[in-house]
Amino acid sequence: MAQLASEYNFVSLIFIYIMVARLAAMMSTPNFHLHHLPNLLCPILGHREIAGPDAGIHDTQPLEEAWGLRSGIYTPKQLVESFAPLLDTVVFHLGDDPRGIKPARTQLLDNIAANLATNTREATLRLSEPLDISRREMNAQATRIGKTLVRWARDQESSSKRPVDVDLQLRSSCEGHLLTPSNVDLMFGDRSQPHLMQLFNEYMHQMVLLRDALLPFQNYQDVLIPINRKARGLRHLEPARSQFLADMLTRHTTQRNVVTFAKALLAPGLLCSESVGYGFQYAKGIILPAFLAGGPTPLHLLQYVPVRVDEAAMDAVFDYQFDDYYSAPRAEIPPGIEKVVSEPASFSEKNIQIQDGPSICLVGGSQVDQSCRLDMRFELENGKRVAVDVGQISRGHRYSYMTEDSKSSVNGTNNGSAVPKTRRSIVVHNAVSVLEMPGTSLLTAKKNSVHVIPIESPLVAFAILGKLYPGNVVVLPSNRGISLTDKAGKGFESKFVIWGGAQPGGLKGVF
Repeated sequence: MAQLASEYNFVSLIFIYIMVARLAAMMSTPNFHLHHLPNLLCPILGHREIAGPDAGIHDTQPLEEAWGLRSGIYTPKQLVESFAPLLDTVVFHLGDDPRGIKPARTQLLDNIAANLATNTREATLRLSEPLDISRREMNAQATRIGKTLVRWARDQESSSKRPVDVDLQLRSSCEGHLLTPSNVDLMFGDRSQPHLMQLFNEYMHQMVLLRDALLPFQNYQDVLIPINRKARGLRHLEPARSQFLADMLTRHTTQRNVVTFAKALLAPGLLCSESVGYGFQYAKGIILPAFLAGGPTPLHLLQYVPVRVDEAAMDAVFDYQFDDYYSAPRAEIPPGIEKVVSEPASFSEKNIQIQDGPSICLVGGSQVDQSCRLDMRFELENGKRVAVDVGQISRGHRYSYMTEDSKSSVNGTNNGSAVPKTRRSIVVHNAVSVLEMPGTSLLTAKKNSVHVIPIESPLVAFAILGKLYPGNVVVLPSNRGISLTDKAGKGFESKFVIWGGAQPGGLKGVF
């Protein structure tokens, strides 16, 4: 028994020693972690020490004006809370509400709701049908953000115990924001005072600026926004906002416009970079195309992710592998099998097993010009490792055509609802052979024909979108017939059909 006890104590000591050694190893490991994009669960290697928002609490210096934002990091909700003193002073001086009359605060917030809508007389961003796909996306985004900002402002009414600065006064230049008829009577009637319209005008303008500043971001409520005292509140964004809205209203919204406007809010130092890129890193995280998060995918929107992938640089642009895809090197797609298929067609070579979980990683570190590249990487069941440029994936997804059953396609094509029972010749390619091709060129085909790549995984679909030349690529849900691709895309060059990996929905499919 004594011998057994001795052996037991010896084993216990070894166990304790191993645990201590493991703990020491963990403590000495660099402070990195994997952050997962929602839905797709694609991890991003990043630094975990990103301090949360402080809402300017560390800035104790006196403000230069009667009201402003202190330097710090804010969430959008904290910015709405920081605008509140402007409204509080107006409501205070309007005095008690007469019986049977809607409260003044409620009336004024109704005005903000009308300003932030896109279909009212008071709308500051008025979009009307018919809208192209990019304007339709921004219209829905503006409506969604506007409703959220107003809800946050209304929630403060019952929960806030802020002291009111009864002496608050400032000069707010007229921005042309309209009052509702009831608020015209309120703000210019016998309850009001001359300076109250100045305060409410500033409140309106700050809320409008915030709504517009958040337009690029799908998860707008999560974005951490750095603020300094360049101008009153968010007024430093006015030039960038004017350019963004002018392009959207008079031409069309592009990925370049969206990324540039996002930089103006989060990383203005990157505006002078030679490359615009498709995303960027700033002090409080990274910005990537939002379709990478999976689900119903947008067209141009971006996703905020609270990690940093490049510790060598504070701000960095994520650049495309090929600056101009049109002049990028092209290579012939690996040979496939020519088949004659009938509707409905089915293929057995769709299922590709991914051994090593996919991740998004930095390629080669940052460069002197503040640009770098990201790859999506994973390992196939045959042991081959795949690396595809995230920028080219983004470009491939944006330029792809999504087939639809309805006559009104988001790509401007009529795919038809009837599926004729015809036989057609196609070339079927194995997805693995496509993925194994070196990433020094974009894949195309010299002979005009229909090339079908059957798959199941959304991640594999993304990877193939990044491998193909993005001129005539059609995404076809696996439960749809090949005839739906006849009028999708272009008819004058080889057509590549990614069959599977996506479902109908969103603006560019559901992955």
